[in-house]
Amino acid sequence: MKSLFTVLKIALLAVFLLGVTLGYLFFRVWQKNERPKVVSSSWTKTEILLGHASTLTLEIETPWHRKVIPFPQSHPESLVPVLDQAELVEGNLTPLGTKSWTIRIPFVATNTTDLESATASFPLKKTKRISPTTINLNLPPLRIITPEKIPENPRIPEDFLTEQEPKKILLEEPDPPKNHISRWIWALGIFALIIFVVYLLKRSGIIRTTPPWEKALANLSKLDPQDSPVAFYSKLTDILKKYTSERFSFRGRSKTSAEFLQILKNHSLIPNQHLGQLESFAHLSDQVKFADHIPDSEKAPESLELIKTFVNDTTPSLENSKTEN
Repeated sequence: MKSLFTVLKIALLAVFLLGVTLGYLFFRVWQKNERPKVVSSSWTKTEILLGHASTLTLEIETPWHRKVIPFPQSHPESLVPVLDQAELVEGNLTPLGTKSWTIRIPFVATNTTDLESATASFPLKKTKRISPTTINLNLPPLRIITPEKIPENPRIPEDFLTEQEPKKILLEEPDPPKNHISRWIWALGIFALIIFVVYLLKRSGIIRTTPPWEKALANLSKLDPQDSPVAFYSKLTDILKKYTSERFSFRGRSKTSAEFLQILKNHSLIPNQHLGQLESFAHLSDQVKFADHIPDSEKAPESLELIKTFVNDTTPSLENSKTEN
């Protein structure tokens, strides 16, 4: 059972790290908000008769939060889009935060004008941010041929060749409210899962914050009383201020010795028996650092032992430590 719980914790940790990574990638894509790009473009027929149609197929890659509208905003005058036959297929999201779209829309040739270097553009759904509003592309080669004889009853009626503006309601229609609600539900669910995973990892000890007394004792063990007095007392004072600031939750690292001692005297959790010794230590440290005072050789080990004793005496018991956490 214990091994199963360990596997579960590792799996949850992997899911958490994967979620954080994907969240960062998707945030960066949203932040950059780059213009979508055309991956591929092609005609179903590269050679058509005048009055006939060929379907343009586009593969488009967009940021995950952008949507393409399949009605062309601009196109050559000699090619008329058949708007009621336009298709838009939404692809899947990629782990990199992009989404693929496929547009298929027929164009009817109304003129034999050369289409070399012809371009078209498709609109993007508007967002509240300043963003690209269109995606532009160079149309693939298409050859239009004039028929030798035009039939009396052409298959394509005249109205079919008349360009029509896309209905604005299709361009501006908002997403159904349920889509927004589902996104919020997913976001809240992922957020709750992350909190739950972090809670389990902390409770099981996989994620563990080193308490200030352990950090202080580790740093004190690295000090050498044989160092120069200025360097030794500077490091020792920094360790003391950092420990008390983290242990008793006050800002003491940037305080002067007088201000620091006053904070200690006013704090209810500081043992009174240490205040006098800490005051003597602070005065000695100031003399060494600022007055070029050279203390006796036994003072450095005594000062180091004094701070170690203070840290040990103010380290909470196991029960108190759990309560504080």
